[in-house]
Formats: sequence, structure tokens, C-alpha cells
Amino acid sequence: MKFYQSLKFRLVGWILLLGMGLVIVCLASVFFIASQLADQLITALVNTEMDYVKHQYNTRQITPEPHSRFVRIYSGLEQTPESFHPVFKTLTPGVHSIEITEETEPFWVGVMVLPNTGKTHYLIFDTEGFLEQIDFLRPETIFLISLGLLSLIGLFIGIFAAKVIFKPVDDLIVKIRDLNPEQIPDRWEGSRKSGELGTLTQTIEATMNRIRQSLEREKQFTRDASHELRTPLTVVKGAVEVMEDYPQVVNTPELKKPMKRIRRSIKDMENLIETFLWLAREGQEVKQTTRVEPMVKKAIQANEYLIENKAVNVQIEIRRNPRLKVAKEVLYITVSNLIRNAFQFTTRGTITITVEANHLAVRDTGPGIDPDQLDQVTRSHIKGKKSKGFGLGLNIVSRLCDRYGWRMNIDSSLGKGTEVTIHWMGTNTA
Repeated sequence: MKFYQSLKFRLVGWILLLGMGLVIVCLASVFFIASQLADQLITALVNTEMDYVKHQYNTRQITPEPHSRFVRIYSGLEQTPESFHPVFKTLTPGVHSIEITEETEPFWVGVMVLPNTGKTHYLIFDTEGFLEQIDFLRPETIFLISLGLLSLIGLFIGIFAAKVIFKPVDDLIVKIRDLNPEQIPDRWEGSRKSGELGTLTQTIEATMNRIRQSLEREKQFTRDASHELRTPLTVVKGAVEVMEDYPQVVNTPELKKPMKRIRRSIKDMENLIETFLWLAREGQEVKQTTRVEPMVKKAIQANEYLIENKAVNVQIEIRRNPRLKVAKEVLYITVSNLIRNAFQFTTRGTITITVEANHLAVRDTGPGIDPDQLDQVTRSHIKGKKSKGFGLGLNIVSRLCDRYGWRMNIDSSLGKGTEVTIHWMGTNTA
């Protein structure tokens, strides 16, 4: 599973979103308060400069320069910038905040009338110069820096919290993943947790116990069924062998044909039982290796009766003879099912069986598969209209491919034929 699809990613994401939301709200509140304080601070600064100018004028009868380098004093309206005249004409004594345009920063101006001068003096605060001086303290800069730092901190906390919170879940996942289906424990030692995780653990334990009991019942059924089915098959097989030697059968061609059909049916049933036994052996370690060519030739020989009296030509192309990490019974079951299908459904033309280093392909010139059924042919008991089997062939092959990590491709055209390819993937050892 990819990280962005996990609960950890969601937890970290929600922590970051929550953190960013809190940061935005907090910073917005701080900036609002700071802007109000800044207005009051600048107003107090201009008032202080006005008091200073009044004091110096009353004491020394001169108009002094302000203390702050961001404040300039103008004697009379005519000395102020001409663009300010329309606004300044209406100002009364005191401190005013003026915004000329929406694009420019507002500025503050102190209006005062000195005694015995008859002139109105204007103290203008240089807002742009002040902001350039403290550019690093601009709200936008502080916001971006704070958001970046707090996001990193939130990411670290989120990842750390996700690891701590999900560690018991990760441990539980590892235990479930490493379970041996043959040895499912009744209880996991050290896995008793409280809260939701404890409930989840107990639920999984109960489910695993039911699965273990079900597997035990299936194993017992498999053992009993294989024994009970093999016994009558052995009896029937022996009886057929004895009957085939009777003079009545030897001298009567009409009886030979049904005897052969009985013998073939017994063989098919034995192969089917063997197949189901192999499919029931979950997780069995593969210690045996098998060559592909002998299994192909054996399957062709066993199924040749299906193309008797048919205008069918069988071509075998053994370009490589790989050795696979698989029991010979499994490989024979896989190959035999593919060849049996091709032999059964092809009435004329050519059946080509190709063995390469990494795949086996069986191509026929039969009726092909209806496109509407192509995606369903590997399901159990799905078979063609002319099939005489149980509809298990391709389903068995598909299950064996899943078991051994192979890949099966089916390419079919209605009225032209079918090609089934088994890719060995990484199982080739020679």
C-alpha cells in the first residue's frame, strides 16, 4: 500500500491542516492587534513631535526639526506637496490618518497652529520609509516565515504522533502477515490491548480461530475424500483391466470403445483428485524442479484420443526446455488442461504448442471464445456449449498460476481460434 493511501498519511495531513488553520487564525489575530497598536504608536509619536515643536517654539521662538527622521515639518500649506493640498485644506488641528489611494500605504499628519504665527504647521510621518526600514517585520513576511516554521514543526509532530499511535497497529499487521495458515495460534501473546485496539485484536483472534477450524475441517474432508474416492476408482480401474482381457471384449470391437472411455474417465478423475489435493496444500515449500518438455509430451499423449478421426494437425515447437521450481504433478495438471481444451474444441486445422524459456503457449484453430465470456472463462463451472467437462480446466490453471506466481493470458477471436499463454515469470531456474 502506498503511503499517501494510508491512515498515517491522513493523520499527518489532518494535523498539518489543523495546525495551519490555528496558525492562520492566531497570526490574523496578532496582525490585527499589531496593526491597531501600530496606529496608536504612530499617532503617539506624531503627538510627541507636536508637543516638542510647541515647547521649542514657546521657549526659543523657533520652529525646530523633529526628533524622528521619519517626520518632516512644513510651515504653511504652500510648503507641503501640492498633491496634498486638497486634503490638507479640510484638516483640523490634531493627528489624522490619511489614505490617498488603495495602492499606497496610509500616512499620518499632525496639524498644529503655533502661537503668534498665524500659520498652520503640518508634521507628516513618512510611512513608506518607515516600512522600508522594518521590511523584515512586514506582516506578509512574518506570516510566511511563521507558517513555514510551524508547518515543519507540525509535520515532525504529525509523523512522530503517527508512528507512536500506529505502532500497535503495525505490530498487529506484522503478526497477521507472518501467520502460518498451518499453525494459527489460539491467542497472540503480548497482544492484549485496551480500547478499540484491544477490541480489534480480539475480533481478529476470534476470526482466525474460526478460519483455523474451517481449515481443519477442509483438510480432514480432503484427506477423507481423497481416500474414499481413490478406493472405488482403484476397484473400477482393476475391474476394467480384467474385463479388457475377457475374450468377449477382445473379440468384440463394439465393447472395446466403451472400455477405453471408462479407462480415460478414470484417468481424468484421478488427475482431478490429484489437482484438488495440490490446490489444498497451502504454503507447501517447493523442493522439486521439473522440465517442461516431458510434461508437454505426456499431456499430448494422454489427450490424443480427443482428436481421433479429426482433421487436426499438432505442431510442437520446443525452442527451450526450462526447468521450473514446481512439482511435476502441478506442471502436468497445468499443461494437460490447456492441451485438453485445445484438443477438445478444435475440429479441424492446427494446434501449435510452443515452449520458450519464459512461457508456454497453446494456440488452436477452434471456434474461439465469445468476447462476452472471455473475462469469465477462468471462473469455476464456466464452460463452452460443446464442452463435455465440468468447466474447471481454466479455473484450475488460473488458481495454479496464482499459487506459483505465473501469469496467464488468453487471446481469442470468435471463429478463428484461441491462444493461451502461461508466463513462468521468475520461476525459471535453468
